[in-house]
Amino acid sequence: MSSRRRKRIGFNSVTNVDVVKEDVVHRALARLRSIHGLITASLVEPNSAQVLESVDAGSDGKVSAATTFAAGACDIVQVIGLMTASLGDPDELEDVIITLGQRHHLITPLPTAGTDGLLIVVTLDRAHTNLAMARQQLRALGPLLDPPSPSAVTPSRVR
Repeated sequence: MSSRRRKRIGFNSVTNVDVVKEDVVHRALARLRSIHGLITASLVEPNSAQVLESVDAGSDGKVSAATTFAAGACDIVQVIGLMTASLGDPDELEDVIITLGQRHHLITPLPTAGTDGLLIVVTLDRAHTNLAMARQQLRALGPLLDPPSPSAVTPSRVR
């Protein structure tokens, strides 16, 4: 087989994986934006508390507050995990709801998403949101953000 032929049928799977990840994040962000009453939303890596992406419904500077809250959300999830482990409770954390006078804060762990799991941290306006529907929409993001199986990412041919 000539070297020319080998180049034409070579694989470039790194590019495909990156494209799949980027597409998944964009679809997740679009779904987060569709939640009624959304103020801010963040995708967070729980071990480092790094905010991977943020969405804000308005442009009044709430993204920096969302980043701070998202970092604190990681601590909240870790503390609840320690508490349940010390009680011998085998259940996994489904979500955390913090209710304030005008806001709901939802923290939803997605343990199978990403490499080490992800957290979705959302702030909602209480007057304009249906909390049950918002929780349902956040849980529906789990399968969307799960890493693709190796067979789901087909290598592209380099031409």
